[in-house]
Amino acid sequence: MESLLGFRDLICQLRGRLITRTVASTIQELIDVTNYRTEIERLYNDPTERQSRWSAVEEVVNAASTYDSRHRQQATLQGFLDELAVAANDRETDQEISLRRNALALMTLHSAKGLEFPHVYIVGMEEGLLPHHRSLSDGEDKIDEERRLCYVGITRAQERLTLSLVQTRMKWGKARPTKPSRFLYELSGQGNLTQSVQVSK
Repeated sequence: MESLLGFRDLICQLRGRLITRTVASTIQELIDVTNYRTEIERLYNDPTERQSRWSAVEEVVNAASTYDSRHRQQATLQGFLDELAVAANDRETDQEISLRRNALALMTLHSAKGLEFPHVYIVGMEEGLLPHHRSLSDGEDKIDEERRLCYVGITRAQERLTLSLVQTRMKWGKARPTKPSRFLYELSGQGNLTQSVQVSK
């Protein structure tokens, strides 16, 4: 009962701060004071799952910030939640419609298993993305899993496959150079990336 009362007090405090603060900053404070990240780490043993869950939380804060920018003085928590609910319903409906006609389907490599498409575009063929930076530090077995995942994506294409990467990515506000994925070198018959390009530590 005591923890319930404490939570109720917290909600009342945050509700009061919404008058002078943005929705995004209020949500961020709620995440911080409830130690939500610690709870995610406690509930999920798999590092990949933990990162996925935390990335979803970060996306909520990003969405709230975008909402604040659009609505400024009229931004409310209820309005943000209503907008999220409407957007989720629209995305589901749009996906169903898109998959029934000649349209673009955006998905992860995991969710592409078992499907085939006339044209497939795999983006982010860079060290740190594919293979993911976690697999680079977890040993060759993890890299082999990423290689198999890349193979899944490649074999989804029925007619044309396009692999792409960028030369720089914004990290902490600065453009940083990228390194092509080792899988690109393997596919082109140039051997492993470690033989062709020095991998930065």
